[in-house]
Amino acid sequence: MKIGACAHDVIGGYVDKVRWLAENGFHGLQVWKRDLDAHGLGPSDLLQLCRDSGLEISAVGGGPNLVDPRCARETVGLFREFLDLSVILGPRIVTAESKGKPDGLSEEEAWRSVVATVGEICRYAESVGAVLAIEPAGVCFIRDHEMWFRLAEAVGSPSLKVNYDPANIVHAGRDPVDAARALAPHIVHTHAKDYPYNWRQVQQQANVPAGEGVVDYRAYLHALREAGYEGYLTIEMHAGAEDRRLDIARAASNLRRMLEAEVNACSG
Repeated sequence: MKIGACAHDVIGGYVDKVRWLAENGFHGLQVWKRDLDAHGLGPSDLLQLCRDSGLEISAVGGGPNLVDPRCARETVGLFREFLDLSVILGPRIVTAESKGKPDGLSEEEAWRSVVATVGEICRYAESVGAVLAIEPAGVCFIRDHEMWFRLAEAVGSPSLKVNYDPANIVHAGRDPVDAARALAPHIVHTHAKDYPYNWRQVQQQANVPAGEGVVDYRAYLHALREAGYEGYLTIEMHAGAEDRRLDIARAASNLRRMLEAEVNACSG
């Protein structure tokens, strides 16, 4: 498995971000179009920057609400742009949470809306040879693996995949290792973050380096390896304006150590 980081969690300009990631042994980074636009960085410039540093793009991030019918047209248009960007940059993966159900929308209305919106995005993804990787998250409408399977059955597209974040499955009140095993054939990208043991008493976005919180990362990584997953463990720290490079580096070190132990256990 390869270790990456969410680019917007590394404070600084893109030249600085990419240089720091390369110097610290990362394999790649996930990018968001709005972040690239804010830095005035076009796809060709980003690709050259990554090539020069020996990095690759692990995925392109989404963002808009996939449940709200009031912005469905705009959302589909934006995701088409994200999918096009993912093809240009190489990974052909766009990750996204569904986001929450808007107030005043019934459960039935929300399901009809998310199925229609995700279905249209997936049909476009099929046409360009890319995938939409929905991330089940406890704070979102598609909150766990069972809801992802319900969505996949309703949408019926081979382009609907999974971006897996074990901490967000914990937030949904489910076991992240069991859910990973269930979703394994559909996982194309992952986010590596963790919640502190007292996470219910702290701010919703609080997180700690992978392997230092409530997620049993050793069991989780074992489940991924058993399923044959060899993609990215992309570290996510929700840094905001805070410089969390030390935490990101520590998460990478934890993951490398656990992956090495997993390989040694399998070969022993």
